[in-house]
Amino acid sequence: MKIATSDYDSFPYPSYTFPQTHPDRLASIGRIHGIEVKDPTRCRMLEIGCGDGSNLLSLAYALPGSEFVGFDLSEKHIARGISAKHHIGIKNIHLFQADALLVDVKALGRFDYIVAHGIFSWVPANVRDRILQIFSECLEESGIGYISYNAYPGCHIREIAAGILKAGSAEVEVPAERVEKGIAFLDAIAAAAESDSLYQKMLRLELEQIRERSDQNVFHDDLADCNFPFYFRDFVSMIEPHGLQFISESDPIASNVSKLSREARALLEGVRTDVIRFEQYIDLITCRRFRSSLVCRTGLSVDYPDSVNDLEGMYLSAQVTTDADEGSLVDGSTVRFEGSKGASFTINHPLTKSIMANLGSIWPAALPFEDLVSEAEIRINGRSAEDESRTRAYLYQLYLGGFVKFGCYSPAFAKTAGELPISSAFARWQISEGLENLTTLAGKNLKTTDPVLRLVISLLDGTRGRDELVEEIFDATDVPDGEREAFLAALPDIVEGQLAQIAAAGLLLK
Repeated sequence: MKIATSDYDSFPYPSYTFPQTHPDRLASIGRIHGIEVKDPTRCRMLEIGCGDGSNLLSLAYALPGSEFVGFDLSEKHIARGISAKHHIGIKNIHLFQADALLVDVKALGRFDYIVAHGIFSWVPANVRDRILQIFSECLEESGIGYISYNAYPGCHIREIAAGILKAGSAEVEVPAERVEKGIAFLDAIAAAAESDSLYQKMLRLELEQIRERSDQNVFHDDLADCNFPFYFRDFVSMIEPHGLQFISESDPIASNVSKLSREARALLEGVRTDVIRFEQYIDLITCRRFRSSLVCRTGLSVDYPDSVNDLEGMYLSAQVTTDADEGSLVDGSTVRFEGSKGASFTINHPLTKSIMANLGSIWPAALPFEDLVSEAEIRINGRSAEDESRTRAYLYQLYLGGFVKFGCYSPAFAKTAGELPISSAFARWQISEGLENLTTLAGKNLKTTDPVLRLVISLLDGTRGRDELVEEIFDATDVPDGEREAFLAALPDIVEGQLAQIAAAGLLLK
């Protein structure tokens, strides 16, 4: 069964934003690799296949000094994006309907950053070639491109499950029903497979992963006729004729080998100087199924450092916590820090410990490396050149581990709620659309299901103080008669707590 273009209109993807495509993420990675990138707050960015423009809209709202352009084949998607643009009041974005094969490349102009997310593996070869031509003709000389795609060998396993989904839903026309029938059939096949066999375990793991995704995602990805994974080496062969070269993955964790086995690290050590073989070996070892690769022009010199010597001018942030007392942070004792997803690390280097504790206390704000070192120096009563050198090395390893984020600017948001607080208009629009994941002004996704929290965010348009918020929340909340008085008495503290939470998430305007 062929999935028609009209299916994208009748059964569209939900609105998503993708932090890994943020120009600051692309700029910081480019800088780490020795490329003179454009300031993300004063850049020009293109997204090919932008859907309803949600990703670009979030970026345009947070970066008013930059210009954003996006096009998509679906007229319905674009119409929705344009409506959202006017509703939120975003001026620095242009969304339009176009076929990648027919779009006027010269009219597009040149861009500092170009993104093609969730499209490259889902279009025919001639469209993939055209996408790469757009990158080649529109990317500035020191520009950074982002291309995501399904990867082998992991997708060999995914293709088995996708084949079963298609077999069980081939006669169904309605997209939502195809997904339902396909998943039910995969469940039945997994149950019928030999008990406790490797095949059964594999199918059940795939089924678990599929059930965590939206029906739209499963329909357009797994049930699509057009879905082409690639080995990394083949992707590199595709981009080279277009004058493009690989830089790195958009997620630094993707190429971090520190958690691999001793045997894996030994195998990789033998090809460390060959970036393409090194990356391909990682895919083979980890059974990777998806890549988000950054590219640039072939003429650029790309560094592949073991550390970052030039952190001056870089902004650092970290969502970490520690129970260590002040004394433990400034002496040589070992301190444990915990990240946002339960991962942890220990370190005994005073300068680095002090910097990480500082970053954790101000999250999600970012500070320049120089300021962090200066503040830590005061805290530990001095430092040596060797201390700072070790700190750079430690911070780079923490960056590769996902504990530290590098950036090229400090996102602007209020750290505390004022008398008439204003939340992000983009986040308020997301709530009005019923979306659970809200995009913060720091470019992060925040899942919100608490109805009171969502109501507070939606009311923060700068016209309400605490008393008005309490009154409106009380009127809008269904509370049993016997509990209303107690709820009203507790509501001011509840609202204050919610405002603190909203500010801490980076959702309040300055």
